[in-house]
This record gives sequence, C-alpha cells and structure tokens, in this order.
Amino acid sequence: MRGDSVRVVSCALLLAAANLALARELVQIELAPERTVRAGSHTAVEVIVQLPAGNNSPLLLTPSVEGEAVEVVRGRLMRPDAKAVDGDHSRLRFEVPVLAKSEGTAILRVDVMTYVCERVCVRVVLRASEVLRVRGE
Repeated sequence: MRGDSVRVVSCALLLAAANLALARELVQIELAPERTVRAGSHTAVEVIVQLPAGNNSPLLLTPSVEGEAVEVVRGRLMRPDAKAVDGDHSRLRFEVPVLAKSEGTAILRVDVMTYVCERVCVRVVLRASEVLRVRGE
C-alpha cells in the first residue's frame, strides 16, 4: 500500500514539473536592447511579454534595479498597464518608467509572474535583465 502512494506522489510531481517546463516555454520576456540615457532624465524601458494565445490570467511585472545610476519610478505593473502589440493580445508591451539619476551603469531586472492554464493552472515566474548606461548631462 505504502509503495503505491509513493508512486502516485512521484507521478504527480513529475507531471507538475513537466507542466511547469511547458508553461515556461509558452511565456517569454523581451527587454529593449542595452541603451544609454542622459543623467537627470525620465525615460521608459520597453518590455514585451509573450503569452499563449487566449491567456487572460493575471500578470504582475516587477522591475528592480541594481546600481545607483538609475531609479525605478514605478515598482509594479499589471496586465491593465500593458498595451497589445499590433492588436495581438498575446503580446503585451509594458513601459517601465525609470529616472536616470547620475552618470554610471545599472542593471534593470524584470520579474514577470503569471499563470498558464491547460488542464491545470501553473504559476510561471520569469526574470530578464538589461544594462542601462547613464551619461553625464
């Protein structure tokens, strides 16, 4: 009896891992290429999130920055903050507002959390990063 329950749990864990791997393939993040901004300026960094067709699940985009040269102005963006790319609601464009504070380099990191639902819903968390360079005024 005990051996059967261990097999059931093992199969369930393998199925969950397979669903998670598939879900991660279906969701992708693209950040605007490395760029240079002027110190003292406000700008927006474009982030594209590719979702499976028909996915209307909640989505949370959380930007953060490593380094002193740039400050994230808004720390959380959600699905309603996005615009569909060319009318395609499976490709969402977010504009992450940042302030270039001082000359130097910073790394912008973007975490995306959403759900992909097939037979079961799987939580998907992805991370992308890009370098931002700030030049003097």
